Amino acid sequence: MMQTNFDYKLNMIKWIGIITMTIDHAGAFLFPQYLWLRLIGRIAFPCFLYSTVEGTLRTRDYKKYIIRLLLLGVISMPITPNTINVVFLLAVFSLSMKYPRYFLGFLLLSIPTEYSVYGFLFGWSIYWIKERNVVQGIVAAGIVQFIVGISLQTYSVLSIPLFLSEKAIKLPRLPKYFFYWYYPLHQVFLILLSMWIIY
Repeated sequence: MMQTNFDYKLNMIKWIGIITMTIDHAGAFLFPQYLWLRLIGRIAFPCFLYSTVEGTLRTRDYKKYIIRLLLLGVISMPITPNTINVVFLLAVFSLSMKYPRYFLGFLLLSIPTEYSVYGFLFGWSIYWIKERNVVQGIVAAGIVQFIVGISLQTYSVLSIPLFLSEKAIKLPRLPKYFFYWYYPLHQVFLILLSMWIIY
């Protein structure tokens, strides 16, 4: 039976997240002199936060969903520059949505992760935009940026219009577990390529 309720908006946001993440990491590993690559890459993280909101709310088996995230984080630890990488932040954020009564505990757990408290609260502002109150969520997203101060990371707010629009480009459907293998493997490729260029 053909699936008729496929979410093209979520699929588009995942595509944007993956493409901008790849550009960002290419800038980090291969072309650190080109700051504009890292600027483009600021769009990636909010896209994955949005995808985590959707994944947490939609999954039919939350236990399997969170285990996959945590396993990806562990598998990626030897590869990512930040050992307690962003995948752990996404997992902690997801758990805080699933079990909001333990919000403070999950907030504390986010501290050692990549993006830390900033990423955790930015995730909640995106959740608020999507599920609660758009204006309050946008204001919260703006306030959260001041946690890290005005920096390159501030450009992450440019992603917010993506989440507000109901329109979507009908891009090819990403395989269900594409991100889970692409995240570590593309970094391995970039690391090896950077070593080859250097030597």
